Amino acid sequence: MTKLDKLRCEQIKFYTDLLDENSILLLKSTDEFYKCHYTGSPLNILTGFSGTAGEALIDSDGNITLFVDTRYHILADKQAYKDIKIVKMPLSETFFEAFKKNYKKGTKLFVYDDILLSDYLNYDSYFDLRKYKLNKNFTKNLDIDESKPLFEVSGSIEKNNFINKIEKYKKTNPTVERLLIFNPDIISYFTNLRSFKCLYSSNFKSVLYLDFNMQNHILFVENVNEIKNIKIDKLKIMPLAEYYDFVNNIDSDIYINYKDITLDKFLSIKKPKQIKNDNLPLIVSIKPMSVIEHLKDSFSKLDNAIYNFKSKIKAGLSEWELAQIFDKELKSAGAIAPSFKTLLAIDENSASIHYSSYDKNKILKDESILLLDCGGYYEAGYATDITRTFYFGNNPKPIHKKIYTSVLKAFLTCYLSKNTNAKELDSMARKILSPFYDDGFNFNHGLGHGIGTSVHQNPPVLSTVSTDIIKPYQVHSIEPGLYGKSISQGVEFGIRIENCVYSDIEYNKISLSKFPFEEVLIDYSMLNIIEMETVKAWQKEFECRN
Repeated sequence: MTKLDKLRCEQIKFYTDLLDENSILLLKSTDEFYKCHYTGSPLNILTGFSGTAGEALIDSDGNITLFVDTRYHILADKQAYKDIKIVKMPLSETFFEAFKKNYKKGTKLFVYDDILLSDYLNYDSYFDLRKYKLNKNFTKNLDIDESKPLFEVSGSIEKNNFINKIEKYKKTNPTVERLLIFNPDIISYFTNLRSFKCLYSSNFKSVLYLDFNMQNHILFVENVNEIKNIKIDKLKIMPLAEYYDFVNNIDSDIYINYKDITLDKFLSIKKPKQIKNDNLPLIVSIKPMSVIEHLKDSFSKLDNAIYNFKSKIKAGLSEWELAQIFDKELKSAGAIAPSFKTLLAIDENSASIHYSSYDKNKILKDESILLLDCGGYYEAGYATDITRTFYFGNNPKPIHKKIYTSVLKAFLTCYLSKNTNAKELDSMARKILSPFYDDGFNFNHGLGHGIGTSVHQNPPVLSTVSTDIIKPYQVHSIEPGLYGKSISQGVEFGIRIENCVYSDIEYNKISLSKFPFEEVLIDYSMLNIIEMETVKAWQKEFECRN
Protein backbone atom coordinates (compact mmCIF):
# COMPACT_ATOMS: atom_id res chain seq x y z
CA MET A 1 0.00 0.00 0.00
CA THR A 2 1.40 3.42 -0.99
CA LYS A 3 1.52 6.41 1.36
CA LEU A 4 -1.36 7.96 -0.57
CA ASP A 5 -3.45 4.78 -0.29
CA LYS A 6 -2.78 4.67 3.45
CA LEU A 7 -3.72 8.33 3.88
CA ARG A 8 -6.88 7.78 1.86
CA CYS A 9 -7.90 4.85 4.06
CA GLU A 10 -7.19 6.86 7.22
CA GLN A 11 -9.31 9.75 6.00
CA ILE A 12 -12.23 7.54 4.99
CA LYS A 13 -12.20 5.93 8.45
CA PHE A 14 -12.02 9.32 10.16
CA TYR A 15 -15.04 10.63 8.26
CA THR A 16 -17.18 7.50 8.45
CA ASP A 17 -16.57 7.25 12.22
CA LEU A 18 -17.93 10.79 12.45
CA LEU A 19 -21.12 9.98 10.55
CA ASP A 20 -24.41 8.51 11.72
CA GLU A 21 -26.37 6.12 9.55
CA ASN A 22 -28.05 7.88 6.60
CA SER A 23 -25.90 11.00 7.00
CA ILE A 24 -23.40 12.55 4.59
CA LEU A 25 -20.35 14.78 4.89
CA LEU A 26 -19.07 17.50 2.58
CA LEU A 27 -15.40 16.94 1.77
CA LYS A 28 -13.25 20.04 2.01
CA SER A 29 -12.01 21.12 -1.41
CA THR A 30 -11.15 24.81 -1.14
CA ASP A 31 -8.50 26.70 0.80
CA GLU A 32 -10.22 29.09 3.21
CA PHE A 33 -7.90 32.03 2.43
CA TYR A 34 -6.93 31.55 -1.21
CA LYS A 35 -10.46 30.47 -2.19
CA CYS A 36 -9.08 27.84 -4.56
CA HIS A 37 -9.03 24.05 -4.80
CA TYR A 38 -5.71 22.66 -3.70
CA THR A 39 -3.55 19.55 -3.80
CA GLY A 40 -3.88 17.67 -0.53
CA SER A 41 -7.47 18.65 0.20
CA PRO A 42 -9.78 15.88 1.47
CA LEU A 43 -11.59 15.97 -1.89
CA ASN A 44 -8.31 15.61 -3.79
CA ILE A 45 -7.00 12.77 -1.59
CA LEU A 46 -10.24 10.79 -1.47
CA THR A 47 -11.33 11.16 -5.11
CA GLY A 48 -8.07 11.65 -7.05
CA PHE A 49 -9.68 14.60 -8.86
CA SER A 50 -7.46 17.69 -9.26
CA GLY A 51 -9.76 20.05 -11.18
CA THR A 52 -10.31 23.60 -9.96
CA ALA A 53 -14.09 23.17 -9.58
CA GLY A 54 -15.87 20.20 -8.03
CA GLU A 55 -17.43 19.07 -4.77
CA ALA A 56 -17.72 15.65 -3.13
CA LEU A 57 -19.79 13.96 -0.45
CA ILE A 58 -19.05 10.83 1.59
CA ASP A 59 -21.72 8.76 3.36
CA SER A 60 -21.59 6.63 6.52
CA ASP A 61 -20.66 3.53 4.48
CA GLY A 62 -17.66 5.26 2.90
CA ASN A 63 -19.29 5.74 -0.51
CA ILE A 64 -18.01 8.89 -2.20
CA THR A 65 -19.83 10.93 -4.85
CA LEU A 66 -17.99 13.54 -6.92
CA PHE A 67 -19.99 16.37 -8.53
CA VAL A 68 -18.50 18.16 -11.57
CA ASP A 69 -19.88 20.45 -14.27
CA THR A 70 -19.41 20.09 -18.03
CA ARG A 71 -15.90 21.57 -18.02
CA TYR A 72 -14.63 18.63 -15.98
CA HIS A 73 -16.68 15.62 -17.14
CA ILE A 74 -13.81 14.08 -19.11
CA LEU A 75 -11.14 15.00 -16.53
CA ALA A 76 -13.19 13.40 -13.74
CA ASP A 77 -13.51 10.19 -15.77
CA LYS A 78 -9.74 10.13 -16.24
CA GLN A 79 -8.70 10.99 -12.68
CA ALA A 80 -11.30 9.71 -10.23
CA TYR A 81 -10.71 6.37 -8.52
CA LYS A 82 -12.82 3.49 -9.80
CA ASP A 83 -14.90 3.35 -6.62
CA ILE A 84 -16.02 6.99 -6.98
CA LYS A 85 -19.51 7.76 -8.26
CA ILE A 86 -19.41 10.77 -10.62
CA VAL A 87 -22.42 13.06 -11.02
CA LYS A 88 -22.04 15.04 -14.24
CA MET A 89 -23.84 18.35 -13.88
CA PRO A 90 -24.84 20.78 -16.65
CA LEU A 91 -22.84 24.01 -16.70
CA SER A 92 -25.70 26.13 -15.33
CA GLU A 93 -26.39 23.92 -12.29
CA THR A 94 -25.00 24.79 -8.86
CA PHE A 95 -23.58 22.17 -6.50
CA PHE A 96 -26.42 22.91 -4.08
CA GLU A 97 -28.98 22.15 -6.79
CA ALA A 98 -27.16 18.93 -7.67
CA PHE A 99 -27.03 17.87 -4.02
CA LYS A 100 -30.79 18.39 -3.70
CA LYS A 101 -31.42 16.11 -6.68
CA ASN A 102 -29.44 13.31 -5.07
CA TYR A 103 -30.48 13.55 -1.41
CA LYS A 104 -33.80 13.92 0.41
CA LYS A 105 -34.78 17.13 2.18
CA GLY A 106 -33.73 16.96 5.83
CA THR A 107 -30.80 14.61 5.19
CA LYS A 108 -28.18 15.13 7.88
CA LEU A 109 -25.24 16.93 6.26
CA PHE A 110 -21.95 17.52 8.08
CA VAL A 111 -20.03 20.61 6.92
CA TYR A 112 -16.61 21.85 8.02
CA ASP A 113 -16.40 24.91 10.26
CA ASP A 114 -14.52 27.06 7.71
CA ILE A 115 -17.10 26.58 4.95
CA LEU A 116 -18.12 29.79 3.19
CA LEU A 117 -21.05 31.37 5.03
CA SER A 118 -22.99 31.76 1.76
CA ASP A 119 -22.74 28.00 1.14
CA TYR A 120 -23.71 27.21 4.72
CA LEU A 121 -26.86 29.34 4.46
CA ASN A 122 -27.79 27.66 1.17
CA TYR A 123 -27.38 24.14 2.53
CA ASP A 124 -29.17 25.07 5.77
CA SER A 125 -32.33 25.78 3.78
CA TYR A 126 -32.58 22.12 2.72
CA PHE A 127 -30.35 19.89 4.84
CA ASP A 128 -30.20 19.19 8.57
CA LEU A 129 -26.75 20.69 9.11
CA ARG A 130 -24.04 19.58 11.53
CA LYS A 131 -20.71 21.38 11.88
CA TYR A 132 -17.49 19.47 12.30
CA LYS A 133 -13.98 20.69 13.02
CA LEU A 134 -11.45 19.53 10.50
CA ASN A 135 -8.65 17.17 11.36
CA LYS A 136 -5.78 19.49 10.40
CA ASN A 137 -3.56 16.50 9.58
CA PHE A 138 -5.87 15.89 6.62
CA THR A 139 -6.07 19.40 5.20
CA LYS A 140 -2.50 20.50 4.49
CA ASN A 141 -2.37 22.65 1.38
CA LEU A 142 0.47 21.09 -0.63
CA ASP A 143 0.40 23.99 -3.10
CA ILE A 144 1.90 26.45 -0.58
CA ASP A 145 5.60 27.26 -0.26
CA GLU A 146 6.11 29.33 2.90
CA SER A 147 9.69 30.18 1.96
CA LYS A 148 8.50 32.70 -0.63
CA PRO A 149 8.16 36.23 0.82
CA LEU A 150 5.54 38.94 0.58
CA PHE A 151 6.63 41.95 -1.46
CA GLU A 152 5.35 45.41 -2.33
CA VAL A 153 4.57 46.31 -5.94
CA SER A 154 6.53 49.17 -7.49
CA GLY A 155 4.91 52.60 -7.22
CA SER A 156 5.42 53.09 -10.96
CA ILE A 157 2.84 50.34 -11.55
CA GLU A 158 0.56 50.77 -8.52
CA LYS A 159 0.55 54.58 -8.41
CA ASN A 160 -2.31 54.75 -5.91
CA ASN A 161 -1.17 53.83 -2.41
CA PHE A 162 -3.13 52.42 0.54
CA ILE A 163 -4.37 55.83 1.73
CA ASN A 164 -5.51 56.87 -1.76
CA LYS A 165 -7.46 53.66 -2.17
CA ILE A 166 -9.23 53.67 1.18
CA GLU A 167 -10.15 57.36 0.74
CA LYS A 168 -11.60 56.57 -2.68
CA TYR A 169 -13.63 53.74 -1.21
CA LYS A 170 -14.87 55.85 1.73
CA LYS A 171 -16.24 58.48 -0.65
CA THR A 172 -18.42 55.87 -2.34
CA ASN A 173 -19.51 54.27 0.97
CA PRO A 174 -19.69 57.09 3.56
CA THR A 175 -21.92 55.13 5.97
CA VAL A 176 -19.44 52.27 6.43
CA GLU A 177 -17.48 52.83 9.65
CA ARG A 178 -15.81 49.45 10.19
CA LEU A 179 -15.17 46.90 7.46
CA LEU A 180 -13.61 43.41 7.46
CA ILE A 181 -12.27 42.16 4.14
CA PHE A 182 -11.59 38.49 3.44
CA ASN A 183 -11.44 38.54 -0.37
CA PRO A 184 -7.72 38.06 -1.23
CA ASP A 185 -7.97 40.00 -4.51
CA ILE A 186 -9.37 43.02 -2.67
CA ILE A 187 -6.73 42.81 0.08
CA SER A 188 -3.99 42.72 -2.57
CA TYR A 189 -5.61 45.74 -4.24
CA PHE A 190 -5.66 47.88 -1.08
CA THR A 191 -2.21 46.96 0.23
CA ASN A 192 -0.29 46.64 -3.06
CA LEU A 193 1.29 43.54 -1.53
CA ARG A 194 1.78 40.25 -3.35
CA SER A 195 3.30 36.83 -2.75
CA PHE A 196 3.88 33.68 -4.76
CA LYS A 197 3.54 31.38 -1.75
CA CYS A 198 0.46 29.69 -3.19
CA LEU A 199 0.79 27.90 -6.52
CA TYR A 200 -1.03 29.77 -9.30
CA SER A 201 -1.76 32.80 -7.11
CA SER A 202 -0.13 36.13 -6.25
CA ASN A 203 -2.40 36.70 -3.24
CA PHE A 204 -1.52 35.91 0.36
CA LYS A 205 -3.15 34.57 3.53
CA SER A 206 -4.59 37.57 5.39
CA VAL A 207 -7.55 39.51 6.77
CA LEU A 208 -7.89 43.29 6.41
CA TYR A 209 -9.72 45.40 9.02
CA LEU A 210 -10.60 49.02 8.18
CA ASP A 211 -11.87 51.43 10.86
CA PHE A 212 -12.57 54.74 9.12
CA ASN A 213 -13.64 56.62 12.25
CA MET A 214 -10.62 55.77 14.37
CA GLN A 215 -8.25 55.52 11.40
CA ASN A 216 -7.30 52.16 12.85
CA HIS A 217 -6.50 49.96 9.86
CA ILE A 218 -4.97 46.52 10.49
CA LEU A 219 -3.63 43.84 8.17
CA PHE A 220 -3.52 40.40 9.81
CA VAL A 221 -0.87 38.21 8.16
CA GLU A 222 0.53 34.82 9.06
CA ASN A 223 4.15 35.86 9.45
CA VAL A 224 4.65 39.46 10.56
CA ASN A 225 8.44 39.15 10.56
CA GLU A 226 8.71 38.57 6.83
CA ILE A 227 7.25 42.02 6.07
CA LYS A 228 8.76 43.97 8.98
CA ASN A 229 10.76 46.06 6.49
CA ILE A 230 7.64 46.99 4.50
CA LYS A 231 6.08 50.19 5.84
CA ILE A 232 2.57 51.11 4.69
CA ASP A 233 1.38 54.46 6.01
CA LYS A 234 -1.72 54.23 8.25
CA LEU A 235 -1.68 50.43 8.19
CA LYS A 236 -0.72 48.35 11.23
CA ILE A 237 0.50 44.78 10.71
CA MET A 238 -0.54 42.08 13.22
CA PRO A 239 -0.23 38.27 13.36
CA LEU A 240 -3.15 36.38 11.87
CA ALA A 241 -3.30 34.32 15.08
CA GLU A 242 -4.51 37.43 16.92
CA TYR A 243 -7.47 38.02 14.61
CA TYR A 244 -10.07 36.19 16.75
CA ASP A 245 -9.15 37.91 20.04
CA PHE A 246 -9.13 41.28 18.32
CA VAL A 247 -12.51 40.98 16.63
CA ASN A 248 -14.13 39.42 19.70
CA ASN A 249 -13.45 42.66 21.61
CA ILE A 250 -15.35 44.88 19.16
CA ASP A 251 -18.90 45.59 20.34
CA SER A 252 -19.87 47.82 17.40
CA ASP A 253 -21.24 46.91 13.96
CA ILE A 254 -18.70 45.48 11.53
CA TYR A 255 -19.60 45.39 7.86
CA ILE A 256 -18.78 42.28 5.86
CA ASN A 257 -19.61 40.73 2.50
CA TYR A 258 -21.42 37.46 3.19
CA LYS A 259 -20.01 35.96 -0.03
CA ASP A 260 -16.40 36.16 1.17
CA ILE A 261 -16.49 35.19 4.84
CA THR A 262 -16.23 31.69 6.28
CA LEU A 263 -18.65 30.40 8.92
CA ASP A 264 -16.10 30.31 11.77
CA LYS A 265 -15.00 33.90 11.12
CA PHE A 266 -18.60 35.08 10.84
CA LEU A 267 -19.39 33.56 14.23
CA SER A 268 -16.41 35.36 15.76
CA ILE A 269 -17.97 38.79 15.05
CA LYS A 270 -20.36 40.09 17.72
CA LYS A 271 -22.32 42.42 15.46
CA PRO A 272 -21.82 41.46 11.80
CA LYS A 273 -23.64 43.60 9.27
CA GLN A 274 -24.08 42.69 5.62
CA ILE A 275 -22.79 45.42 3.34
CA LYS A 276 -25.43 46.30 0.77
CA ASN A 277 -24.46 46.75 -2.87
CA ASP A 278 -20.80 46.08 -2.21
CA ASN A 279 -18.94 47.95 -4.94
CA LEU A 280 -15.44 46.87 -3.92
CA PRO A 281 -15.18 44.05 -6.52
CA LEU A 282 -16.15 46.59 -9.20
CA ILE A 283 -13.61 49.16 -7.97
CA VAL A 284 -10.87 46.51 -7.98
CA SER A 285 -11.80 45.30 -11.48
CA ILE A 286 -11.25 48.71 -13.14
CA LYS A 287 -7.53 49.03 -13.80
CA PRO A 288 -5.61 52.33 -13.94
CA MET A 289 -3.55 52.96 -17.07
CA SER A 290 -0.30 52.24 -15.21
CA VAL A 291 -1.55 48.69 -14.56
CA ILE A 292 -2.87 48.39 -18.14
CA GLU A 293 0.59 49.32 -19.44
CA HIS A 294 2.18 46.73 -17.17
CA LEU A 295 -0.28 44.13 -18.47
CA LYS A 296 0.56 45.02 -22.08
CA ASP A 297 4.22 44.34 -21.31
CA SER A 298 3.35 41.11 -19.47
CA PHE A 299 1.24 39.81 -22.34
CA SER A 300 4.00 40.71 -24.79
CA LYS A 301 6.35 38.49 -22.78
CA LEU A 302 3.75 35.73 -22.81
CA ASP A 303 3.44 36.11 -26.60
CA ASN A 304 7.22 35.68 -26.86
CA ALA A 305 7.10 32.52 -24.76
CA ILE A 306 4.46 31.01 -27.07
CA TYR A 307 6.40 32.11 -30.16
CA ASN A 308 9.59 30.40 -28.87
CA PHE A 309 7.62 27.33 -27.83
CA LYS A 310 5.96 27.00 -31.22
CA SER A 311 9.34 26.99 -32.93
CA LYS A 312 10.28 23.90 -30.88
CA ILE A 313 7.15 21.84 -31.60
CA LYS A 314 8.03 18.72 -33.55
CA ALA A 315 6.64 15.28 -34.26
CA GLY A 316 7.48 12.60 -31.72
CA LEU A 317 7.17 14.77 -28.62
CA SER A 318 4.64 13.77 -25.96
CA GLU A 319 2.19 16.03 -24.17
CA TRP A 320 4.35 15.77 -21.06
CA GLU A 321 7.52 16.77 -22.95
CA LEU A 322 5.74 19.66 -24.67
CA ALA A 323 4.42 20.94 -21.33
CA GLN A 324 7.96 20.91 -19.89
CA ILE A 325 9.25 22.81 -22.93
CA PHE A 326 6.53 25.44 -22.61
CA ASP A 327 7.02 25.99 -18.89
CA LYS A 328 10.74 26.51 -19.52
CA GLU A 329 9.99 29.06 -22.27
CA LEU A 330 7.47 30.83 -20.02
CA LYS A 331 10.14 31.45 -17.39
CA SER A 332 12.81 32.28 -19.96
CA ALA A 333 10.56 35.01 -21.36
CA GLY A 334 10.22 36.68 -17.96
CA ALA A 335 7.42 35.00 -16.02
CA ILE A 336 8.00 34.62 -12.27
CA ALA A 337 5.41 31.85 -12.05
CA PRO A 338 2.56 30.34 -14.08
CA SER A 339 -0.83 31.93 -13.34
CA PHE A 340 -2.52 28.51 -13.63
CA LYS A 341 -1.54 25.01 -14.59
CA THR A 342 -0.78 25.00 -18.31
CA LEU A 343 -3.43 23.15 -20.30
CA LEU A 344 -1.83 21.32 -23.20
CA ALA A 345 -3.69 18.70 -25.20
CA ILE A 346 -3.16 16.81 -28.46
CA ASP A 347 -5.98 15.72 -30.80
CA GLU A 348 -8.86 13.97 -28.95
CA ASN A 349 -7.53 15.21 -25.58
CA SER A 350 -8.19 18.77 -26.73
CA ALA A 351 -11.92 17.91 -26.68
CA SER A 352 -11.67 17.95 -22.86
CA ILE A 353 -12.17 21.59 -21.89
CA HIS A 354 -9.84 21.61 -18.85
CA TYR A 355 -7.56 18.73 -19.77
CA SER A 356 -4.28 18.90 -17.84
CA SER A 357 -3.03 15.32 -17.53
CA TYR A 358 0.03 15.56 -19.84
CA ASP A 359 -0.08 11.98 -21.13
CA LYS A 360 3.47 10.70 -21.70
CA ASN A 361 2.09 8.27 -24.26
CA LYS A 362 0.16 10.87 -26.27
CA ILE A 363 2.56 11.77 -29.07
CA LEU A 364 2.40 14.70 -31.48
CA LYS A 365 2.14 13.48 -35.08
CA ASP A 366 1.88 15.04 -38.49
CA GLU A 367 -1.59 16.56 -38.94
CA SER A 368 -2.20 16.83 -35.15
CA ILE A 369 -4.24 19.49 -33.36
CA LEU A 370 -2.51 21.01 -30.30
CA LEU A 371 -4.43 23.18 -27.83
CA LEU A 372 -2.41 25.40 -25.46
CA ASP A 373 -4.09 27.42 -22.67
CA CYS A 374 -1.45 29.20 -20.61
CA GLY A 375 -0.50 32.23 -18.57
CA GLY A 376 2.13 33.71 -16.32
CA TYR A 377 2.66 36.10 -13.42
CA TYR A 378 5.14 38.94 -13.73
CA GLU A 379 6.69 41.43 -11.29
CA ALA A 380 3.44 43.13 -10.22
CA GLY A 381 1.57 39.89 -9.62
CA TYR A 382 -1.10 40.35 -12.29
CA ALA A 383 -2.16 37.19 -14.11
CA THR A 384 -2.09 36.68 -17.86
CA ASP A 385 -4.14 34.18 -19.87
CA ILE A 386 -4.30 33.15 -23.52
CA THR A 387 -5.39 30.12 -25.53
CA ARG A 388 -4.18 29.20 -28.99
CA THR A 389 -4.91 26.09 -31.04
CA PHE A 390 -2.13 24.97 -33.38
CA TYR A 391 -2.09 22.59 -36.31
CA PHE A 392 1.05 20.55 -36.88
CA GLY A 393 1.15 20.13 -40.63
CA ASN A 394 0.03 21.80 -43.85
CA ASN A 395 -3.10 19.91 -44.87
CA PRO A 396 -5.82 20.22 -42.21
CA LYS A 397 -9.08 18.39 -42.74
CA PRO A 398 -12.04 20.52 -43.88
CA ILE A 399 -13.71 19.94 -40.49
CA HIS A 400 -10.64 21.35 -38.70
CA LYS A 401 -10.77 24.56 -40.77
CA LYS A 402 -14.53 24.88 -40.47
CA ILE A 403 -14.56 24.54 -36.68
CA TYR A 404 -11.49 26.73 -36.18
CA THR A 405 -12.79 29.53 -38.40
CA SER A 406 -16.21 29.41 -36.74
CA VAL A 407 -14.58 29.82 -33.31
CA LEU A 408 -12.44 32.64 -34.72
CA LYS A 409 -15.57 34.28 -36.14
CA ALA A 410 -17.27 34.04 -32.72
CA PHE A 411 -14.23 35.68 -31.12
CA LEU A 412 -14.12 38.47 -33.72
CA THR A 413 -17.86 39.14 -33.45
CA CYS A 414 -17.54 39.76 -29.72
CA TYR A 415 -14.20 41.55 -29.99
CA LEU A 416 -15.42 44.02 -32.60
CA SER A 417 -18.74 44.66 -30.86
CA LYS A 418 -19.25 47.67 -28.58
CA ASN A 419 -22.00 45.82 -26.74
CA THR A 420 -21.29 46.03 -22.99
CA ASN A 421 -23.89 43.50 -21.86
CA ALA A 422 -21.90 40.41 -20.80
CA LYS A 423 -24.82 38.01 -21.26
CA GLU A 424 -25.60 39.34 -24.74
CA LEU A 425 -21.95 39.00 -25.81
CA ASP A 426 -22.05 35.38 -24.67
CA SER A 427 -25.24 34.86 -26.67
CA MET A 428 -23.66 36.39 -29.78
CA ALA A 429 -20.89 33.79 -29.66
CA ARG A 430 -23.33 30.91 -29.04
CA LYS A 431 -25.45 31.94 -32.01
CA ILE A 432 -22.43 31.37 -34.28
CA LEU A 433 -21.31 28.14 -32.60
CA SER A 434 -24.63 26.40 -31.88
CA PRO A 435 -25.18 25.10 -35.47
CA PHE A 436 -22.28 22.71 -34.82
CA TYR A 437 -23.93 21.07 -31.81
CA ASP A 438 -25.86 18.70 -34.10
CA ASP A 439 -22.54 17.42 -35.49
CA GLY A 440 -21.28 16.43 -32.03
CA PHE A 441 -19.58 19.61 -30.81
CA ASN A 442 -20.42 21.73 -27.77
CA PHE A 443 -19.56 25.04 -26.13
CA ASN A 444 -19.92 24.15 -22.45
CA HIS A 445 -18.27 27.06 -20.67
CA GLY A 446 -18.75 30.80 -20.37
CA LEU A 447 -17.44 33.24 -22.96
CA GLY A 448 -15.08 34.94 -20.54
CA HIS A 449 -14.00 36.08 -17.10
CA GLY A 450 -12.34 39.04 -15.44
CA ILE A 451 -8.64 38.97 -14.74
CA GLY A 452 -6.44 40.63 -12.13
CA THR A 453 -4.29 39.27 -9.32
CA SER A 454 -6.33 36.09 -9.81
CA VAL A 455 -6.66 34.62 -13.26
CA HIS A 456 -10.43 34.50 -12.62
CA GLN A 457 -11.13 37.82 -10.89
CA ASN A 458 -14.68 39.01 -11.26
CA PRO A 459 -16.51 41.09 -12.34
CA PRO A 460 -17.09 40.78 -15.19
CA VAL A 461 -18.38 37.31 -15.94
CA LEU A 462 -19.41 36.68 -19.54
CA SER A 463 -21.91 33.82 -19.45
CA THR A 464 -25.48 32.77 -20.12
CA VAL A 465 -26.55 33.85 -16.62
CA SER A 466 -24.42 36.98 -16.19
CA THR A 467 -25.95 40.28 -15.12
CA ASP A 468 -22.71 42.24 -15.58
CA ILE A 469 -22.31 45.35 -17.70
CA ILE A 470 -18.70 45.68 -18.85
CA LYS A 471 -17.00 48.90 -17.79
CA PRO A 472 -14.09 50.73 -19.45
CA TYR A 473 -10.69 49.44 -18.31
CA GLN A 474 -11.99 46.18 -16.91
CA VAL A 475 -9.70 43.42 -18.19
CA HIS A 476 -11.47 40.24 -19.24
CA SER A 477 -11.07 37.26 -21.54
CA ILE A 478 -13.04 36.41 -24.67
CA GLU A 479 -12.68 32.65 -25.19
CA PRO A 480 -15.19 30.87 -27.40
CA GLY A 481 -14.62 27.20 -28.17
CA LEU A 482 -16.03 24.06 -29.74
CA TYR A 483 -15.22 20.58 -28.43
CA GLY A 484 -16.32 17.10 -29.41
CA LYS A 485 -16.32 14.35 -31.98
CA SER A 486 -17.71 15.13 -35.41
CA ILE A 487 -20.61 12.79 -36.15
CA SER A 488 -20.27 13.44 -39.87
CA GLN A 489 -16.49 12.94 -40.12
CA GLY A 490 -15.56 10.99 -36.98
CA VAL A 491 -12.74 13.31 -35.92
CA GLU A 492 -12.46 14.16 -32.20
CA PHE A 493 -10.78 17.41 -31.16
CA GLY A 494 -11.35 20.79 -29.52
CA ILE A 495 -10.70 24.36 -30.62
CA ARG A 496 -10.46 27.37 -28.31
CA ILE A 497 -9.25 30.89 -29.05
CA GLU A 498 -8.76 33.24 -26.10
CA ASN A 499 -7.51 36.77 -25.78
CA CYS A 500 -7.65 39.10 -22.81
CA VAL A 501 -8.91 42.57 -23.65
CA TYR A 502 -9.99 45.85 -22.11
CA SER A 503 -12.37 48.52 -23.40
CA ASP A 504 -11.43 52.17 -23.72
CA ILE A 505 -13.76 55.01 -22.79
CA GLU A 506 -15.57 54.65 -26.14
CA TYR A 507 -15.97 50.87 -25.61
CA ASN A 508 -13.52 49.85 -28.30
CA LYS A 509 -11.95 46.57 -27.21
CA ILE A 510 -8.15 46.44 -27.20
CA SER A 511 -6.37 43.11 -27.02
CA LEU A 512 -3.47 42.79 -24.60
CA SER A 513 -2.05 39.82 -26.50
CA LYS A 514 -0.97 40.17 -30.11
CA PHE A 515 -0.12 36.54 -30.85
CA PRO A 516 -1.39 35.52 -34.32
CA PHE A 517 -4.15 33.08 -35.11
CA GLU A 518 -3.32 29.75 -36.78
CA GLU A 519 -3.14 30.78 -40.43
CA VAL A 520 -3.31 27.27 -41.89
CA LEU A 521 -6.66 26.68 -40.12
CA ILE A 522 -8.39 29.88 -41.31
CA ASP A 523 -10.96 29.65 -44.12
CA TYR A 524 -11.20 33.31 -45.12
CA SER A 525 -14.28 32.61 -47.24
CA MET A 526 -16.23 32.16 -43.98
CA LEU A 527 -15.35 35.68 -42.77
CA ASN A 528 -16.96 38.96 -43.79
CA ILE A 529 -14.83 41.83 -45.08
CA ILE A 530 -14.36 43.55 -41.70
CA GLU A 531 -13.45 40.26 -40.02
CA MET A 532 -11.03 39.39 -42.81
CA GLU A 533 -9.31 42.77 -42.64
CA THR A 534 -9.08 42.54 -38.86
CA VAL A 535 -7.41 39.12 -39.04
CA LYS A 536 -4.95 40.13 -41.73
CA ALA A 537 -3.96 43.28 -39.82
CA TRP A 538 -3.63 41.19 -36.64
CA GLN A 539 -1.36 38.65 -38.33
CA LYS A 540 0.77 41.37 -39.91
CA GLU A 541 1.23 43.29 -36.63
CA PHE A 542 2.89 40.35 -34.90
CA GLU A 543 4.91 39.51 -38.00
CA CYS A 544 6.29 43.06 -38.08
CA ARG A 545 7.10 42.97 -34.37
CA ASN A 546 9.13 39.79 -34.79
